Order: sequence, then C-alpha cells, then structure tokens
Amino acid sequence: MSVHELRATRAKTIDDLKTVNAKLDAFKPIKATTESEKAALAAARAEFDANKVEFKRLGDELADLDGRIERYLAVQEAERRTAIVAPGQDEAAHKTYAAVKSDIYTSKDAAEARGLITNKGLAFAGAVRMYAAAASNGSVAIAQAVKQYGENHPVTKALVTSVGAAGGFIVPPDQATEIIELLRPETAVRGANPRNIPMPRGTMTMPAQTSAATASYSGEGQKIGSSQPSFGPVVASFKKLTALVPGSNDLLRYSEPAADAIIRDDLVKVVALREDLAFLIGDGTQNTPRGWLSFANQYAVATGGSAGTWLTSGNSTLAVGGNFITSNETYTQATVANELAGAVNRLDVALVPDNRRVWFCHPRIYNYLFNLLNSLGLYVYREEMQTGKLLGYPIAKRTTQIPANYTDATSAITTGSLIFLAEMTETMIFDAMSMELMVSREGTYTDANAVTQSLVQNDQFLIRAIVEHDFQMRHPGAVAVIQNVAWAPAIQ
Repeated sequence: MSVHELRATRAKTIDDLKTVNAKLDAFKPIKATTESEKAALAAARAEFDANKVEFKRLGDELADLDGRIERYLAVQEAERRTAIVAPGQDEAAHKTYAAVKSDIYTSKDAAEARGLITNKGLAFAGAVRMYAAAASNGSVAIAQAVKQYGENHPVTKALVTSVGAAGGFIVPPDQATEIIELLRPETAVRGANPRNIPMPRGTMTMPAQTSAATASYSGEGQKIGSSQPSFGPVVASFKKLTALVPGSNDLLRYSEPAADAIIRDDLVKVVALREDLAFLIGDGTQNTPRGWLSFANQYAVATGGSAGTWLTSGNSTLAVGGNFITSNETYTQATVANELAGAVNRLDVALVPDNRRVWFCHPRIYNYLFNLLNSLGLYVYREEMQTGKLLGYPIAKRTTQIPANYTDATSAITTGSLIFLAEMTETMIFDAMSMELMVSREGTYTDANAVTQSLVQNDQFLIRAIVEHDFQMRHPGAVAVIQNVAWAPAIQ
C-alpha cells in the first residue's frame, strides 16, 4: 500500500472515529422504572459498550497507520539522501527538489520554519510585489518574476494568468479562493462553519414557509375545516465590501520574499474584521448586511416584544422578548448559570434545530467564565472550556468585534456586552463575488484621517480589494442573545 493510500485510509479512520465519538457523546442514561424503559436502557448501554470497543479499535488502527506512514516516509527520505545520479541524468532535478523543499511559496514546512503561520496566499502576495515593483507593467513584472523565481514558480504563474488587458491586476477565482481560505480562521462567524451558498448573479430568493396548516378534531358528519400553509421569500442581495491597503515601495524593493506575508496579512485582516463585524451586529443600513443582532430584533418584534438599540454613549434601549435575555447587573455564579442555560432554552422553545449551535463572546466574557470559582474554590466551567465547549456547545474564536462598552438603559453600566448562541445550520453566507484585486502606483487615496495622499509623492503602492456577499438567517429566531453582560475578571 502506498503512502497516498495509507493517508486516505487514515482520513477515513478519523472520520469513523468522529462518528463513533459523537455516538458516545449522545448517550444519556435515562431513569428506568417500567420494563420497557429498562429494556430500552439496557439496549442503549449495550450499544454504548459496543461503541467504546469500536472507538478503541479505531484508535489502535489509527496509531498503526501513523506508524506505517512514518516508516514509509523515513525509507523514502533515506532513499533520496543516498540516491546516486545515473550517468547522463541532469542533476538539476535534485537541485530543484531541494529548492522546492526550502521555498516558502511551495512548502508549508519551510514557511513555518520562517515564522509564518501558513504559506497560503503568498503566491498572490509575491505577484502583487512583482507587479507593483514593475510600475504596473505586466510584461515587466513577469520578466522580473522569471528572473527571480523561475518560469514554473507559483508567483510567475500567478502573474502570467492574472494580468488583465486593461492594466489591472485581477486575481482569478482560483487564486481568490486561496485568500478566502486564509480569511476564515481569522474571523469568528466564517470560522464557525455556517452554510456558504454561491450567489453568482448577485441576488437570490429562497422561498420560506411562514405559517403551517392546521388540524382539528371533528364529529361524525361534520365538515372538515380547510387550511393551508403560507409562504414568503428570503431575499439575499450582494453587499460590496471594499478595502484600500497602501504600502511602501521600499518594502518591495529591498525586502526578502517573506515580507510578502505582510502584504497578504494586512489585506486579509482589514477585510476579515469588517465582514465579521457586519455578520455579528450589522443593522443592514448604509449598504451593509444584517447581522445576528438585527435578526434577533426582528424575531423579538414578531413574537410580541420590542427591538433594542445598543449605544456606547447615552442610554441604550434593551430588547424585550424573543430570544433576548437581559443579564443581571449584580451578577453571581447563580445568575450567570441561569442566563447561559436560558439562552439554550430560548432556542429549544423556539424549536430551533440543535445541530450545530455555537457560542460567540468577547474575550473578557470568556476569561471570566474560564476563571469562575464556586464556593468550594473549584473552577465551574474551566474543565469543559478547555475542550472548547460551554454547556455542551462549541465556543467560537472569541472576538473583540463584539463590543464590551455598551451602556444600559440608565447609563449606570458602561461595560455591557453581548453573548450569542447561534445555530450555524440556520446561518447563511451568500458569496456573490470572490475577492477582486487591483494594484496601482499612481493616483491618490484618502487615509483614515480623511487626508488625501499621493502614491507618487509618498513612493507608495496601493492594493484595492472588493468582495461581495450577503448574510441571512433561514429563521430569524435561530440565534439567542444575552444582553447587558457586564461579567469581567476581578483584575482586568
């Protein structure tokens, strides 16, 4: 069996392990009083014991596969090091192998050895660097890339396939996908695996059932009452997210190739942060997507409550009803436990599926829960949180995109925050356009202080990024929100 086949078998074994582990986690002993209940419990326990045996078998199989793969790779490495070039064989092949192994653009290990988290996106960044250094001349950029990297290098290939006829640098969809993959772990919402739906025409309508038919008992000879379900649309339309990232031409002239990661990371960061902010608390105004907070407001109003408005100065208006829970300002361990459990209960009562619920919170909230002690001096949630969960549900990457300086209704508290518990199978991101990029060394741009800056005068280059998407919920009630949360560690 080849290394490739062993790795494929290993991947399947891991999937099987996950499946069996999910079955083990799902086992919940029930209180059995009747004979049928006792029989059901016995069957469930027998299945649980069988799954434990299967889990151990799969674990042993995985360990064996890891050992076999490690031995195969060791043999291959030994053969490579002791290989003798046959007469007439071009030694350039061996030099090329060594170069590939040490090239941060083609080797993930080489990139990590240089202190980079990943090598994804470096080909794009290197192409940007070549293009900008060539004063936006595509043919010159390609020639420089060939000279510096070689004809078959990823940077050169990206330039050859990506220079637009109008002089722009447009990254094609396959290259743009590389950037999107890097963007996901940098954000809380995308990183929690929502439903991603392509929207190539910029808009999409999904029919949704808004009410159900009814059923009723009737007597003999009475007419059967008629009813029918009603439907309405969920309409998604593209929202354009843009970014302008200036950089120094000196960086392009004198830096080593690893500096390409600076270009990549800066662009990804500004796009990721703005997108995540919209998905969390966007209100849908000024051409922005609606976020979870807006949909929670919609559900509160639809169920007879009132929407909230959260401010960082002045008095906030707290939401009432729906899936909102207002945190106790004089919080204790008991109130914290009740509010967390209440968020779970709100989703259950709203009949929201329990398929992939995820918590989202500010780091301050996470650190408070992680270090919360009970009266016996024991950590309440730490053991579970170390596994990445809270009350059985995963905790997403904590993010400062959720504000922690909201006021309450009287401005007595100015450290309010929000906790979201969202069902990710109900959360939909409609991606209309992959990232489009353009590089320029001429013209002007407006900086963060609203001052016009000249690229030529400042000896800078500029990257413009555009992505288009929308954010929708299959059901507005698929997210619960704890508002006015002031939980914080004793020392901040």
